[in-house]
Amino acid sequence: MSTIKTLWKSIWLRRIMIAVGLIAVCAAIWFGFPMTGWPPLLGLWPRVIAIGVIVAGIAAVYVNRWRKHRKRAKALEDSLMVAPVGDGQVLNERMQDALAKLRKSGGKTYLYDLPWYIIIGPPGAGKTTALANSGIEFPGLDSLKDHAQGFGGTRNCDWWFAEDAVLIDTAGRYTTQDSDAQADQASWHAFLDLLKKGRPDQPINGVMLAFSVEDMMNATEDTLAAHAQTVRDRLAEIHDVLKIDFPVYVLFTKADLIAGFREYFSSFSQSRRKLVWGTTFQTRDRAAQTWQNVPAEFDGLVARLSDEVIDRMSEEPDGISRVAIFGLPGQMAMLRDTMSDFLRRVFEPTRYKTNAILRGFYFTSGTQEGTPIDQVLGAMSRNSDSGAAFQPAFMSGKGKSYFLHDLLTKVIFAERDWVGFDRKAIARRSILRSVALSAIGVVTLALMAAFGFSFWQNASLLRAAEVDAVTYADHARNEIARPVIEDTNPSLIMPHLQALRQMTAGYGDPRRPSLWEDFGLSRYTELHLAADRAYSDGLERMLRPRMILQMENDIPQLIANDDTAGVYRALKVYLLLGGQGEGAGSDDDAAITTYFDTIWRQEFDTPGQFDERDQITAHLAAMLELDGDRTPIISIDPEIVSRAREAIVNLPLAQQAYASIQDRAATSGVPDFNLNDRISGAVAQVFETTDGAPLAQVTVPGLYTFEGYWGYFLQELTEARDRLREDQWVLGEAAGRVNYETQLSSLERELHRMYRLDFAQAWRDMLSRLAVARMSADPPQYEALAALSSPVASPMLELVEAVDEETRLTRLYDEIDALTPEQLASGSLSGDLGSTLFQRIYQRGGVFQRVVMDNVSANSKAQERVGGSLTEDTQRRQVERISDDFAQWHSLLRGDPGGRPVDIILKNLSALRDNRRQAAMAPTPADETLLGQSLSALTANNTALPQPLPRMLNEVETEFRAVAQDATMVQLNRALNQDVTQFCRDYIAPFYPFGNGRHISPAIFGQFFGPGGKMDSFYSAYLQPHVLRGANGLEPAPDSPVGQRLTPATLKQFDRAQAIQMAFFASGSPEPQVKMSVTHVTSSPTVQLSVLSVNGASIRTQPDSSPAALEWPGQSSGVSIELYPQEQGRQSSLSFAQGRWDIVTFLRRGRARVVGNVVDVTHDIGGRSITYRMEFDSTTVPFLMPELSDFSCPVSLE
Repeated sequence: MSTIKTLWKSIWLRRIMIAVGLIAVCAAIWFGFPMTGWPPLLGLWPRVIAIGVIVAGIAAVYVNRWRKHRKRAKALEDSLMVAPVGDGQVLNERMQDALAKLRKSGGKTYLYDLPWYIIIGPPGAGKTTALANSGIEFPGLDSLKDHAQGFGGTRNCDWWFAEDAVLIDTAGRYTTQDSDAQADQASWHAFLDLLKKGRPDQPINGVMLAFSVEDMMNATEDTLAAHAQTVRDRLAEIHDVLKIDFPVYVLFTKADLIAGFREYFSSFSQSRRKLVWGTTFQTRDRAAQTWQNVPAEFDGLVARLSDEVIDRMSEEPDGISRVAIFGLPGQMAMLRDTMSDFLRRVFEPTRYKTNAILRGFYFTSGTQEGTPIDQVLGAMSRNSDSGAAFQPAFMSGKGKSYFLHDLLTKVIFAERDWVGFDRKAIARRSILRSVALSAIGVVTLALMAAFGFSFWQNASLLRAAEVDAVTYADHARNEIARPVIEDTNPSLIMPHLQALRQMTAGYGDPRRPSLWEDFGLSRYTELHLAADRAYSDGLERMLRPRMILQMENDIPQLIANDDTAGVYRALKVYLLLGGQGEGAGSDDDAAITTYFDTIWRQEFDTPGQFDERDQITAHLAAMLELDGDRTPIISIDPEIVSRAREAIVNLPLAQQAYASIQDRAATSGVPDFNLNDRISGAVAQVFETTDGAPLAQVTVPGLYTFEGYWGYFLQELTEARDRLREDQWVLGEAAGRVNYETQLSSLERELHRMYRLDFAQAWRDMLSRLAVARMSADPPQYEALAALSSPVASPMLELVEAVDEETRLTRLYDEIDALTPEQLASGSLSGDLGSTLFQRIYQRGGVFQRVVMDNVSANSKAQERVGGSLTEDTQRRQVERISDDFAQWHSLLRGDPGGRPVDIILKNLSALRDNRRQAAMAPTPADETLLGQSLSALTANNTALPQPLPRMLNEVETEFRAVAQDATMVQLNRALNQDVTQFCRDYIAPFYPFGNGRHISPAIFGQFFGPGGKMDSFYSAYLQPHVLRGANGLEPAPDSPVGQRLTPATLKQFDRAQAIQMAFFASGSPEPQVKMSVTHVTSSPTVQLSVLSVNGASIRTQPDSSPAALEWPGQSSGVSIELYPQEQGRQSSLSFAQGRWDIVTFLRRGRARVVGNVVDVTHDIGGRSITYRMEFDSTTVPFLMPELSDFSCPVSLE
């Protein structure tokens, strides 16, 4: 990365790289645009324009950059041209001369492109002297001979323009600010502001801090501390104003004043005097505390001096000089602590101030003037109080510069990029650079991805196409190799044709190449053409022969059936399929499509075959579209053609013309009437088809609509004669035997007659396919019924309106008759005549226009005019006949809104919905009665309605009656379960005498079977309206649909319950009560007396005694017999003591003989027998009645 940056810094290399990149982009555009295949990019000018735009854009960027550069440099130069106060015209002239020479020598390297350094330091530090004697070339310096002589110092600041840098020599007062603090501070800040304004991103590249060695040796500790603080403040101010991190190079000037310096270095050549004497800290970390390394680095400098002392002494012949040379390392060593402490004070960081960056410290000498200071002797004089004796002699010689040239050129100027930038400017530039680089990267990656994705997509496309082709070849191998076609069933070839149609990039592949796939590498067009060709070949080889074979089978059959009209149409299609047609292409295709659409609709007539039929039709359309100028590979049979032409030579021309009209209607542009499109809203919620087909397939051919008549058929009437002559090729040579003139005289009238019959049949066929959906499917809201009964948006209402609009062809005349005299006079159209439909029809054909205008004119002049080949009166009568066939539909909309017959139907439907919602949310017994009334009202006027409306309303009635029955049965079963079944299962069925458990209590028995009990209440509340009582018990009422659904087994249980009630509750009491008389009929001779106890009541009887009365259930339980006299060793008693129903056990255990309501029961007791006769106060013997033993709990009424 660093290498790339280094290379990029080379302006020529940068320009070469930009030029190469531009050439590459232009080449990509020049050769890449034609590869895209996109027509707008294929020409020469699009490529030229694109390349021109890119070149112009790049040129504009560089021109703008150059202009901004020049502007900023000029602004900086202008700011520098302002003469500082005190320097006058001389300084201004010198600056102008220097700038002019710099521009002339620098060429395109502008002032703004050079690194800038400022030199600061206290007055007299030798800043100017160091620059003047550094050996660096400064343009204009030769014309400014008195520029710097080392005396008087710099008043404001001097601008030194070197070849490689700009050096700003500031006045010493800017640093110390001790002459006029306020003025000096203002000048200092103005100077910094000037730098910031001139070079906002990188005002300077570094700071040179010049400090005299003399001050370091002579100044007191406090003075040096004050100097350090002053310098520290100036550096902080530079950082605060310029907003950059900059390196500081500390130059200890006047090093020649150190005793021994001149002697030590006097013999150095000029090249050695240009070297650097000092330390540059080797770090790139701007946060490094380099000041801490000063003592160690200083020691290193002293050590290097000491290493060369012997060599220098041996080279020096003068003894005094050798002494001075020997003392230089010691003199330098004495400066170590003072200089280290000074640099520490300047550069040591604090919590509140940002420390400057000490990049290095160096010793320099610009000229050798003044008296060197011997620090050793000075220290000795200070200790001995005899300083005068140790004053060195004044030494002065020709000035030479030491250790300045390379320091400036090879260290400081070479590190021009070490400085930082303004952080905000860096952030802005970084953002812009990042955005630009990101954009370039994104665009590059996008282009790479686009080409890669395009390549991958096209490779995938090719692989998919290859797989499809191989798969098709494998599956269709037998069909392709078939030499003879012997079947007409297109279903056999459907998989093969579908495979060809849906082949990748083929005719039926809905996917089209995206922009990315078309990115210069697209093979889609070639694949598409090849796939279409393969599909066309497949159609010609597999479909067309079967269609021709179908015609060869149909034509003889039609001839045999004497269907000459059918033969004519079939022959025309046969000739067209065989490539022998001579008509217009669109009309030919329409004839073929119409013919086979009729065949396939009959062949594929079940809902599961509709999709296959649509596919076959699509294949036919594709075959006709793709055949072009191809010659069919199958030739037609001339014998069949000859026989067919002979058969139709006598076919009336009207039938020929009508067949042509029907065929061309498919391509006339007149839309079919589509129920799904015509009726808005909830059509699918209300209607369905009788054959299960989608509503979208419920259509009427456009020929048999209002627009079909006025916009197409009427026009065809006037062209029928010409069409017949154009179609003479169908008859071939037999056309010469047809008497055209005779038949053409009545052609229009005959065409009208056939059209009228088919018009009515087409609408009957469509309407007969309609049925209403389930209206009871979503209680309690009944949304479907709500939609059907809507007074505004009912689909039934929209159906009636649509049928009226399409079949009332006389609307045109009604609108014309309604025109005002003014409108008639002006011939303007208004009302429905100005609607979109009328305008579309009006623009479609001239015949309709002529009919309209003729009738307008006739009405305005109260006279008749001829319109076409039919008079207006004849034309109108023909239209009225067609409309009269639908008079019942038209009558539904007669009257005021709300009172029309169709509105009455909708109101009846709405009343039905209200009744059903009421029954669902708050049922009452009256709901069923109201339902019957609503349904009766709904179908009351069916005889006056056109089909299929009566059938639909009957379906609604039947559905809701069935639903009402279902609801009633659900309600009855729910009530049965809640009121009867559960109670019976819990309290009746398990107990004796119905089960084997404990005896049922008389009270519970009464609650269930008694008057007003469970069974009796349910019967009265729910069953009674639906049953009749016949000779064999309860039977369903003949007029009750609910009753007809009641199961006989359940009714039998209610019969048994009623019989039990009559036997046990004859008195009407809520609890059972059975009265009986008991007679001792006979017994064994040894039995003289018997005692019978029944539930606590006892009677004494003797044979032939009078009857005794008993009543059940009594006060207690148990039945017993005791015989007297009792005999020793023989049983004399019999007892049953299980519960209140022991009498049932008593009767069932004995030998009982029942006659009516009398039972004789005999028991054997200990070898003796006794017979009782019990006569009950009922019509049966309650305790032995079959109903009691056969009863079971009713579970369901169905």
